[in-house]
Amino acid sequence: MSRWLCAGVVVFAAALEGACGGSSSMGPMAGGPGGGSGGGGLPAAGAAFMAVSPPEGASAVATSSPLVFHFSAAMAEGMEKYVDLHHGDLSGSTVPMACVWSEGRTVLTCAPAAPLAPRTTYAIHLGGGMTSAAGLPIDYMNGLAMGGRWIMGGMMSGTHAGMGWGMMGSGWRNANGSYGMVFTFTTA
Repeated sequence: MSRWLCAGVVVFAAALEGACGGSSSMGPMAGGPGGGSGGGGLPAAGAAFMAVSPPEGASAVATSSPLVFHFSAAMAEGMEKYVDLHHGDLSGSTVPMACVWSEGRTVLTCAPAAPLAPRTTYAIHLGGGMTSAAGLPIDYMNGLAMGGRWIMGGMMSGTHAGMGWGMMGSGWRNANGSYGMVFTFTTA
């Protein structure tokens, strides 16, 4: 689904809610369990997650491909530390990466330190507690439309790259009880 269509769905939902006088259960991480709402029934989100590359389920991804993330507003300093790339699944080791922001801190590009292994599955982990430069939570609703999945208890097999899930900092944890979102891809 294109990012413009996703953005249109969000605008339509907001307009429909305002016209009908209802309240929304869309929290900062809409679609997740226990999602709450901000003032006026809409989430008080500082930025929306707009795109990820490689996309969920991609195959034959070049082993030299960077990871690229787009947000609708400037992100807070240090949020890149809440982006991981795991071998296999979330319990797999993390791949060392160098990440840089561009376009006013709205685009994050992460380059693995070495080429990825061929014909291997990788899991991209975006922390649920990431915030915008204004200090507000990120709205991940578009992530669901892109095939992303909430990282909940049933998905957490033992550890997060060797670290206990309960030991992870606030940038990984969201108010909806998740540890963020996961997107998977396979290299060529």
